Amino acid sequence: MKRRDILTVTAAVAALLCAAGWFHEYQKLREATLGFVADTLDPISEMLKENATIIKELQTAPYAEGDDEFVSAYLSKIRRDGVPKHSDMRQRIDRIMNNNTAILALLAKYSTHARTPAFRASAEQFRDYAISLRDRWQTVPEIFMAGGNLAAAGPRLPANFSHAIAGEAR
Repeated sequence: MKRRDILTVTAAVAALLCAAGWFHEYQKLREATLGFVADTLDPISEMLKENATIIKELQTAPYAEGDDEFVSAYLSKIRRDGVPKHSDMRQRIDRIMNNNTAILALLAKYSTHARTPAFRASAEQFRDYAISLRDRWQTVPEIFMAGGNLAAAGPRLPANFSHAIAGEAR
């Protein structure tokens, strides 16, 4: 074999080894990324489902209070019946707030990795909703003690957030 042929074969083998190494590293990175997406978005989806179940429960008897959303209904109930009588309702609302706090933490962790504009926009809307709801919930004791009222309408959960998570997870 000529020297040129040996160099060509050596270069081809080196190129194949480099390509195989690159592909192996790409696969490892892809698996890690998919794991990160699943480890972040799956818990968010589960907490949103749990919140939806709790909210649906809070919108029915014995928790519902007319057309009021659940924070306003809670305030009305504790005014009428006292705080201890509605500790179960408070626990459910606290669970929603705790889930929202965890979701916000996961969104903060994931935000720099978001791939779709729909997810970014929905995540921002959810962030605004969760912070507004938390602030509303945290003012209940002060408003109760002062005898005041909450603002008429509470924040609305962004309807498309679950769909944006599903689209992001693909």
